[in-house]
Amino acid sequence: MKEGLKLVVLGAVVLSACGRKGGEARSEDKGKEVPTVEVAVVKPSPIERRVRLVGVVRGENEVLVFPDMGGKLLKLNVRDGQYVRKGEVVALIDRSAPGVDIKPLTVLAPASGYVQLLVKDIGTAVGKDKPIMKIVDKGSLKVVVGIPEPYAPKVSKGTVMYVEGRKVRVSSVAPALDPKTRTLSVEGYLKGGDFIPGQSVEADVVVDRKDSALVLPASALVGGVKKGVFVVKGGRARYVPVKLGITTSKRVEITSGLSIGDTVVVFGAASLKDGERVRAVMADQGKIR
Repeated sequence: MKEGLKLVVLGAVVLSACGRKGGEARSEDKGKEVPTVEVAVVKPSPIERRVRLVGVVRGENEVLVFPDMGGKLLKLNVRDGQYVRKGEVVALIDRSAPGVDIKPLTVLAPASGYVQLLVKDIGTAVGKDKPIMKIVDKGSLKVVVGIPEPYAPKVSKGTVMYVEGRKVRVSSVAPALDPKTRTLSVEGYLKGGDFIPGQSVEADVVVDRKDSALVLPASALVGGVKKGVFVVKGGRARYVPVKLGITTSKRVEITSGLSIGDTVVVFGAASLKDGERVRAVMADQGKIR
């Protein structure tokens, strides 16, 4: 009987100790308000990085009009914006000298299109190196953009640009950088829109893109130089270090540290601690784009 009583007492002591230990573990969260965080499930998504530049709209067929010989502008037969046909006389050049009367030189339109005057004042000295006007074919327009040297290797024929919101693909690329501006000149055809030759336009050029990557909103990141995120498992937030790929102001590519299907805190991560209990709600997809 005594041995049986000892076993019963010992069992009661063990159970009592286990009960206290469990109570201590649960008491860690007592009195603490459980924060509500917004989460998203990691899944493959496209991401791209753009650089905003200024481009210039030009006619696909633009021709500068020069006189065959030097002299002074005697007469303009056209005005700005006028349509002319190839072979029309667009200007007269006075080649007379003191005591010498020379018949005026006629200047013919080398192509059909719309006139953009570059010299308007009668009597202005002109020559073979100074164009009088430009003739532009407005029916076929293009945008010309200078890509800064650091981004030049990332741009090629077919690269996407968004010109005033319109998707345009690069149709031609200069063979070398401009030595003065250190930019690479690229062109793309414009279709539709109210563009006019000579107009300055905003061009967002895609310099990095992946069609399928693990992408999160930038608000999910915590830390300084070394970045990480909080993954929710079993009602607790666990800190996970990550490495980044393509980065924009709103979205980031995660190249290591996460897997498809992980639930990540995307809003409310800044104040969390590793292992902290959280109440997770799914984030509005419109907020995390």
